[in-house]
Amino acid sequence: MPPLVSVLLSVYNGQDYLAQALDSLLGQTLTDLEILAVDDGSTDHTWPLLQDYARRDQRLRLMQNPANLGLTRSLNRGLGEARGRYLARQDVDDLSEPQRLEAQVAFLEQNPKVVILGSDIRVVDQAGRPTGEIGFRPRSDAGIRRYMLLNNAFFHSTVTLRRQALVDHGLAYDETLAYAQDFDLWSRLLEHGQGANLPQPWLRFRRHGGQLSETAWQAQQAVADQVAMANLARQGLAGRLSQRDIYLLRRVALGPGALSGRERLEQLEALRRFGALPPPPGAGQDPGPRQMERELWSHLRRQVLRLPRGLDDLKAQAAILAADPAGAVAGLAARLKERLSGRRGPGVL
Repeated sequence: MPPLVSVLLSVYNGQDYLAQALDSLLGQTLTDLEILAVDDGSTDHTWPLLQDYARRDQRLRLMQNPANLGLTRSLNRGLGEARGRYLARQDVDDLSEPQRLEAQVAFLEQNPKVVILGSDIRVVDQAGRPTGEIGFRPRSDAGIRRYMLLNNAFFHSTVTLRRQALVDHGLAYDETLAYAQDFDLWSRLLEHGQGANLPQPWLRFRRHGGQLSETAWQAQQAVADQVAMANLARQGLAGRLSQRDIYLLRRVALGPGALSGRERLEQLEALRRFGALPPPPGAGQDPGPRQMERELWSHLRRQVLRLPRGLDDLKAQAAILAADPAGAVAGLAARLKERLSGRRGPGVL
């Protein structure tokens, strides 16, 4: 009889964290599961460690790639072998809380229209110690759809979804994409059902060294820009935002030196267009769709105050702070306008 849940775990040279990841999955309060572990051509002790665990627990099913094929192809290989009604994801350096799968399956059983479910995350450091940071995403379907116009509304390792929805519509990770494969797959899956995120941090997300290089980060963002543009069309909003708008809005949170004062002014106009978009169908009084807009305003206000003191930068500060919909910085905007008119000296804010 097939298991209730199939968990996809792709591993490449993951010996440092693998045992902890497996323990967190094999120790779930929901025991009717299989773990599909794909060793993607590891050169460390990953494969012997997987074999040792598999001898002790038959719920662990192993696959070994003949060479390093990459995350996307490895996940698709595991996806093709999955038998569970539900499909869950976890990365080797993350840890699922013991009741994660039980909570997610219970929610999916009670909400048959939801095809993809994530949760909050608790950030831990390289040694697994909590940093105190909680990561969250929109909870409601309407909030998720608005968020997906710019960014991925799900933390990849928190996702549990209905496997049959993938099978029925021929969906899998796009192996032509070097980055943002999950953002793309969730976007296509949401054409066939609803999404949701649980408010509990059911996953410990490990933050550690191996960050992307600047070149890789730029490439990742370029792919995500294209997914975001496709999501505009999927939601019937093609033409409401330009590719330049998407580029700017997805980079609002970048710190000092990343964008000029003139580009920050462009972001202001793009944000106004974003705020004028109609709400997703069925949103009603749901505040979720406005979450992304509030986040963008918060980032833009914060970053504009960190600009240098050139004329374009001061103009951007004055315009953006004056446009603050909350009106919380009207006084500061007045001070900036005074400086621009020459009535005050060029002192710092």
